[in-house]
Amino acid sequence: MENSFLIKLVNYFVVIILLFSCQQQNNSSRIENNQANDSVFSKEKIEIKSPEQGKVYKYGDSILLTFKNYSLTDNDTIQLLVNNQKYEFFKQNNGSLLIFSDSLKAGVNLIQLNINNHKPYYAETYISIISNKAPREYTYKVIKSYPHDDRSYTQGLEFYNGYMYEGSGQYGESMLRKYKIETGQLIQSYNLPDNVFGEGIVIFNNLIYQLTWKSRIAYKYDLNTFKLLGTFEYNTEGWGITKYNNMLVMSDGSNRLYFLNPENFTEISRIEVYDNIGPVVNLNELEYINGYIYANVYQTDNIVIINPKNGFVEGIIRLNNLLNKAKVKREPDVLNGIAYDSEKKRLFVTGKYWPELYHIEIIPLKSL
Repeated sequence: MENSFLIKLVNYFVVIILLFSCQQQNNSSRIENNQANDSVFSKEKIEIKSPEQGKVYKYGDSILLTFKNYSLTDNDTIQLLVNNQKYEFFKQNNGSLLIFSDSLKAGVNLIQLNINNHKPYYAETYISIISNKAPREYTYKVIKSYPHDDRSYTQGLEFYNGYMYEGSGQYGESMLRKYKIETGQLIQSYNLPDNVFGEGIVIFNNLIYQLTWKSRIAYKYDLNTFKLLGTFEYNTEGWGITKYNNMLVMSDGSNRLYFLNPENFTEISRIEVYDNIGPVVNLNELEYINGYIYANVYQTDNIVIINPKNGFVEGIIRLNNLLNKAKVKREPDVLNGIAYDSEKKRLFVTGKYWPELYHIEIIPLKSL
């Protein structure tokens, strides 16, 4: 009996081991089959012959996509994406694709191609788009000058309901202020912490938003009381800010503009700013005027006029010799500060530590 029991017990374990072994083999077989299937259906890369990565085109140019190791046929299902959005193309008889750049944005554009013909293929490259024409140039005429606090390191300027609002910078000096434009009389102010460097401001939906430089914090105030209502964080430096449609637009000293959700400061989209030569960097204080974004170019006497739909610079205002040096009592810094009175159509500009603020008219230097 004992021997019989032992034999049955051994046989039982042998069966269990065999079953476990078969199961493992089945699992292994499934894995191998899945891997084989994945290999069959994984995308094969196609090399793009033209355009070369980074090639520069002018806005409106046609772009021909050709391939090193693939020729398109009528059986191909093709999807073309530019910046992750579906884009129109035209198939050519020589197995290439033709696209037009007249709806692309300024700067770098990522082109991705998905092709399916019994198996999937993909290809990608990137190109850069510059403007197809030089910006229109403007000079200026001073209509009137107003007193400006030369203790203010002007970072942001905003005209609203008859008053001027200003954000200033420098550690230990940064403020938000409201004053009468005619006299410079201070009506209201808020001092930022000494360890914060204030930057641009904008008024939007009865709120004031103020950026900071390296702290990467934006302050939100009640328009009427200057009461601090909250703060937001962002992932870059803060320079200038304005509004566009239902969004805020922020610069960071590069050639990029960030379109932000005013509720939480999250990025909705961005554009790069280019003229007919290349990227326009050091974008600083911003102002939205009649469909365009005006931007101070830091360390210059220029304001560029940017199309917010595509990032191209359509105009440049030359403000050389604007500052009346006879009024200067302390060492001034660069031009910075743009404000627009939409009711009376008045454009105001000033600079850091400037003793005056100027209402100017811009005048075309040459016709288009």
